[in-house]
Amino acid sequence: MSRYETAPYEILEKDGSFEIRSYASFLTAAVAESSISATNGFNKVFSYISGNNETGERIAMTIPVINDMEEGHATTEFVMPSSLNDKIPPTPRDPQVQIHQYEARIVGAFLFSGSISEAKIKANEAKLREWLALKGRQPIGSFRLARYNPPFTPPAFRRNEILIDLEG
Repeated sequence: MSRYETAPYEILEKDGSFEIRSYASFLTAAVAESSISATNGFNKVFSYISGNNETGERIAMTIPVINDMEEGHATTEFVMPSSLNDKIPPTPRDPQVQIHQYEARIVGAFLFSGSISEAKIKANEAKLREWLALKGRQPIGSFRLARYNPPFTPPAFRRNEILIDLEG
């Protein structure tokens, strides 16, 4: 059991490393990135939760760190604690940090361990899309990468996921 709060979801179907999930609505603090290997976005969002906001409020660290992976665009996002879902989070002092609302949704997930590379991400996205097709599920849009561990965690023990929104 993690000591960190995570984005709320219910597993609807599980098949080995594949899952269909129902996510409740949640908020993130997000920064646009040119690459997920850059740390600029992570540092900006970490600064925000460390008190670099209009109220100086410290916000609890949560998991996962999400990278939205649209073509030619990426984000680094921290899930906001559920205690902030019913109120407006503090306004970031850094204009590059934006508060983003994820509405409730159904998501396909593929869980994997190890280090992250572009090749591994693409291969795992393809595995998830193939499994979803076999299940007759229609993906919507691009995918997100979710990472649950700090970088000093040995690769074999890291939890990563590819997430794709689904119709219905």
